[in-house]
Amino acid sequence: MTHNSLKLLTSKNFRLRSALVVPFTLQILVTVGIVGYLSFKNGQEAVDSLSTQLQEQAQSRIRQRLDSYLASPSQVNQLNLESIQLGLLQPQDQTNIRQYFWRQMQVFPEISYVNIGMESGDFVGIGREDHGDLYLELMQASDNYRYKRYVLDRQGQPDKQFTSQEYRFKEEGWYKNVISSGQPRWSDVYQWSDRPEIISISSSYPILDQNRKLVGVLGVDFVLSQISQFLKTLQLGKSGRIFVIERNGLIVASSSNEKPYWVSQGKARRLNALKSRDLLVRTTAEYLKKQFSDLRKIDHDQSMDFQNQTGDRLLVRVQPWQDRLGLDWLIVTVVPESDFMGKISENTRNTALLCLIASIGAVISGLYSSRWITRPVLKLDAAAKQIAAGNLDQHVEIDNLFQIIEITNLSNSFNSMSNQLKASFTNLETQKNSFARFFPPEYLSFLNKQDVTDIELGDHISKEMAVMFSDIRSFTTLSEKMTPQENFDFVNAYLRRVSPEIRAHNGFVVKFLGDGMMAVFPNGVNDALAAGVAKSHQVQRYNEKRQAEGLVAIDVGIGIHVGHMMVGMVGEHNRIQGDAFSDNVNLTARLEGLTKFYGVSLLISEDVLVRLSHSNQYKIRFLDRAVVKGRNEPITVYEVLDAQPTESCLLKLQTQADFDQGIQAYCQGQLVRARDAFQKVLAVNAADKTAFLYLKRIDILVDQGVPEDWTGVWSFSEK
Repeated sequence: MTHNSLKLLTSKNFRLRSALVVPFTLQILVTVGIVGYLSFKNGQEAVDSLSTQLQEQAQSRIRQRLDSYLASPSQVNQLNLESIQLGLLQPQDQTNIRQYFWRQMQVFPEISYVNIGMESGDFVGIGREDHGDLYLELMQASDNYRYKRYVLDRQGQPDKQFTSQEYRFKEEGWYKNVISSGQPRWSDVYQWSDRPEIISISSSYPILDQNRKLVGVLGVDFVLSQISQFLKTLQLGKSGRIFVIERNGLIVASSSNEKPYWVSQGKARRLNALKSRDLLVRTTAEYLKKQFSDLRKIDHDQSMDFQNQTGDRLLVRVQPWQDRLGLDWLIVTVVPESDFMGKISENTRNTALLCLIASIGAVISGLYSSRWITRPVLKLDAAAKQIAAGNLDQHVEIDNLFQIIEITNLSNSFNSMSNQLKASFTNLETQKNSFARFFPPEYLSFLNKQDVTDIELGDHISKEMAVMFSDIRSFTTLSEKMTPQENFDFVNAYLRRVSPEIRAHNGFVVKFLGDGMMAVFPNGVNDALAAGVAKSHQVQRYNEKRQAEGLVAIDVGIGIHVGHMMVGMVGEHNRIQGDAFSDNVNLTARLEGLTKFYGVSLLISEDVLVRLSHSNQYKIRFLDRAVVKGRNEPITVYEVLDAQPTESCLLKLQTQADFDQGIQAYCQGQLVRARDAFQKVLAVNAADKTAFLYLKRIDILVDQGVPEDWTGVWSFSEK
């Protein structure tokens, strides 16, 4: 061990101000401290006892109020379920249901919404506005999940409709959770989409027939802001706070006046106690997180105390609260010790003041001297820490009337260094951002590289991935009508709209192919298909803009396949780029080409379909079994109707049965029956190019004869 290392281990570090002041004031302050401590300690013990009693009383009242408030929704649901089971209330009779719910809302003013959703698609809901007026939301199975909202008159009759909105209630938590559990339960706490300041919770009861088959779900909403209003009526010291949180830290109710939500990227989100702007709530939540790491570990009443950043001691009590339907919350009370210590602290200060009078002169002199010397040093220290943290925009000004020459020189040198560092880092950041546009950062993550300098020619990943090809149809015809500059502007405008959807769904663009692109999705087909649908929707919005400007709409074909492939860096030593190789990549390019023959926006292979986690969330239509150019084996292809404009999608769904019958007859060689089915499709949807394609094939088969080994597979001679 060197002499310098040994010196560092044995030396003691002191702040400059401490080294100047401590020797003059230590003896006097020790005496004052002992006297003040004894006085303060006695008062603190009395405060702890008083605070505990107040918090226990407050939490007892809160538990009683929670039991009372949250019993009503379940009671209402139980009454409604029993009325249905006894035959007093018929779920199919929307008029009777509406009147019944209207009277119920008048009897139970604490609930904000009562509703029933049926498996048939019917829905009835009565809600309460802030000013107390009731409104009706009504949906029938034929409404395609769009409810109509009405103002109700004094007799509970619909007065006038004032809005209509899509509401797929079967996808909501209050409906789905009951189906999965088969038992009454609470929904997750949620915010109203149009009024995020209102936080609610729904009690849901399943309606089962005699065979235990689900008929519908009853729901009652309770606005949790009523709990917040009650908490504000409780007095806990001068500035104490009471709040109720879920085990994940999200605030259910609070006695503070802050909004129960925050806005991120234009969307309202529920407020976590850790992000509260109320200092008492936030610091208490941070302390609980630090103490327990997971709030689910709190299984009994806890009393504790800690000091906040300002040194004030906070007295905290946490009490779990549950109900029989699964709610599991924490009631937290926190009160600053200073709320009770005012008079005690005043007496302590008076006692200490008598001891301090004799030392005031020496202390003031020492503090003034140390401040004069250390103030510029502390400025330099703070600025140096900011630079170390990455904030390079630092400049230190020494404004003492009498300046120390050495410190002045040090500050000038520091400012010069700061300016040079800022200029250097600005230049480096500019270069980095410019380079990132040519080498997307997704490649670093994909290839498991820390930095772009680690990338080498030949680096690759070989695994099963989903691949997407897309292209603008008839781009050559479009480009002939544009100048080269207009071509560039058009292609870039298109790619700017659709490329972000690839990144948003965990994929990345391997390369741009003029007006098209090739992208891969390492995590599989779910990301690829979601990206394809989102990309198609972006094209539809782009077409709306083009048509408003008097320009021709564009058609984009997208093909998606999945299989083993190799993605990595190709080229030569001085020029590399990303690319993907495998027969599956080539097949995907062929699939994208088929979209123009079938007249569809998004086409997937059967391999994609079978790997989807939730294929039922998409509207998928079987198209064909075909042999693409360059291959011998047939491949089964499907159209994803979600990528089509709404009107086209609805028409294809409307003709789905006739289309499927036509496909079946075509594959069996029953050409007359197949022709009739496809003609029925075109009679409803003349724009269905796939049906028209099959009619052309049938004409060819009628003319040439159906082969003996016919199975419905068609071979394409074009790409």
